[in-house]
Amino acid sequence: MLLFRFRKTVALSAVLFIGTALAACTDTKANARADSLAAALASANSQRDSIEGLMRGAAADKDRALSQVVEATKFADQVDAELRTVRGLSSKVTVNKSDESGKAEAAGAQKDILNRLTQLRTRLAARQKQVTAVLDTLKSMRTDSSATATLLFDLNTRLATREKEIVAFQEEVKALKSQNLVLVAEKAVLTDTVKAMDVRENRVYFVVAARRQLLADGLVTEEGGSRGFLIVKLGKTLVPSRTLDDAKFTRADRREVLTIPLPRSDRPYKVVSRHDVGLLEVTKKEKDGSFRGDAIRITDPAKFWATSRYLIIAEK
Repeated sequence: MLLFRFRKTVALSAVLFIGTALAACTDTKANARADSLAAALASANSQRDSIEGLMRGAAADKDRALSQVVEATKFADQVDAELRTVRGLSSKVTVNKSDESGKAEAAGAQKDILNRLTQLRTRLAARQKQVTAVLDTLKSMRTDSSATATLLFDLNTRLATREKEIVAFQEEVKALKSQNLVLVAEKAVLTDTVKAMDVRENRVYFVVAARRQLLADGLVTEEGGSRGFLIVKLGKTLVPSRTLDDAKFTRADRREVLTIPLPRSDRPYKVVSRHDVGLLEVTKKEKDGSFRGDAIRITDPAKFWATSRYLIIAEK
C-alpha cells in the first residue's frame, strides 16, 4: 500500500514537471518563430527602402534626361534659325563679276556662311553626342524600370505573404496563451493535489494516556485474562480498538515530530499499538517492555510508522 502511494505521488510529480516543461517549450518555440518573422520582415522592409531609393534616383535621372531633351529641341530650333540666316546670306554671293565691290561683298558673305556652317556643325556634333547619351540613358532607364517593377512586385508578394504568416502566428500565439492558461490551472491543481497527498501520506496520530482513559475513549479493548478469586479477570492485555476516532488523538507530521513527551516521568509506559519499541530512544527501559522518562524519541520514522498511523501509549 505504501509503495502504491509512493508511486502515485511520483507519477503526479512527473505530470506536474511535464506540464511545466511543456509550457516552457511552447513559449520558447513561439519566441523563436516571432524572432524569425521579425527578421524576415525587417529584411523585406530594408529591400523595399533600397528599391524606393533606386526609384527616386531613376526619377531624378529621368527628369535630367527630359531636361536635356528640351534643351536639344531648343538647339534644333536655333539650328533651323541659323540655316535660314545662312540661306538669306547665300543670295549675296551671286553678284556681277565686273563689280569689284560686289566681288568683295560676295567673298565676305561666302566666308561668313562658311564660318557659320562650321560653327553649326561643331555645335550640332556636340549636341548629337548629348542626344545619343540621353537616348542610351532612357533605354537603360526603361530596362531598369522593368527590373524595378519586377522587384517591387516580388517584394509586395513577399510582404503580403509575411503579413499572412504574422496573422496566422498571432492566432497561434493566442492559442498558446490559452493552452498556457490551462497548463497553469492544471499545474496549480496538480501542485495542490501533490501537497495534499504529501501531507496525507505523512500524517500520523498518537495518544499517551492512562489505561482507564484509553478504555473510556474507546481507543483500546481488553483481551485474554483468566477468572480469579471473586470472579475478577486477571492478566488482561490491552489491544487497539478496531475503529479509532481521530479526534481522540494528537495529529502530527511524522517528518517533523520525532519526540513525543510523556506526562509523568515517574510512571512506567508501554506501547499498546504494534509499533516497534526497538526504534524508540527512552531514558529507562524495563524488562517487561515498559519504559520511563520525560519523552520518547523516534529514531527511524519511516520504519516506525510503517506499522500503523496510530500510536497508542498507555500509562501502567
